Amino acid sequence: MLKVYLVQMESHTDERENYAKVRDMVTGVRPVTGSLVLLPEMFDTGYRPDTAKAPTDTKGFLQELADNTGCFIAGGGMLRNGGNITNHVGIYAPHKQSEIAGYDKMHPFFPEQGVITAGKTVTVTAIGGFQTAPTICFDLRFPEQYREAMQRGAQLFTVHAAWPAKRTDHWEALLKARAIENQAYVAAVNCVTANGDFTGNSQVIDPLGNVIAHAEPGKEMIVEADVDIDLLLKCRNIFPVLPTTHNAKM
Repeated sequence: MLKVYLVQMESHTDERENYAKVRDMVTGVRPVTGSLVLLPEMFDTGYRPDTAKAPTDTKGFLQELADNTGCFIAGGGMLRNGGNITNHVGIYAPHKQSEIAGYDKMHPFFPEQGVITAGKTVTVTAIGGFQTAPTICFDLRFPEQYREAMQRGAQLFTVHAAWPAKRTDHWEALLKARAIENQAYVAAVNCVTANGDFTGNSQVIDPLGNVIAHAEPGKEMIVEADVDIDLLLKCRNIFPVLPTTHNAKM
């Protein structure tokens, strides 16, 4: 069993303010040691890809948060790598020297194109007994990416998003689809804004497509859920529809 925390929040232009907010929100819920804490897309600056701003302190903050909470922390923003900038999520474990895994968004959204360099590969890494694959926002519309990660062993997908309220119906339908078609957990964290353009709807969905946790729309809050590896394995065994499985046991 792995406990997952989704930090549904509004980010502002000052990364220091955003770091402080995350620190207060996360430490305030006293997360269980060894849990996984997820932050929205570009939590450190808010979703502003046109600025091409890559803060220098985000890595240090996320490592510090992992150290202080004893949890795995997954979050990030724009990352400069040589002459390129990627939309990046790093996963940090307590008392490590750097992120234990990183993922660059493979499908930059329209405002990012020409500014953000697309990632080239999926990432799958072990966290709390789950093979975990991070994804970012617009990636959700590309089922082949999730299937590739599943075939590499993924059992839990994280989605770090800045998904607008006007497409909430798409958000909810696609999250369920990615869970059902891959018989995997999907833990999706989205941002909120005071003007209502982004309303969160952060949620965790089990391998059967059931929503097992859902944040209150429009509210800064943390929602938590337990993800159960035994349930996932049972689901895949009893109804084996994945390419790596065989005939269903009715």
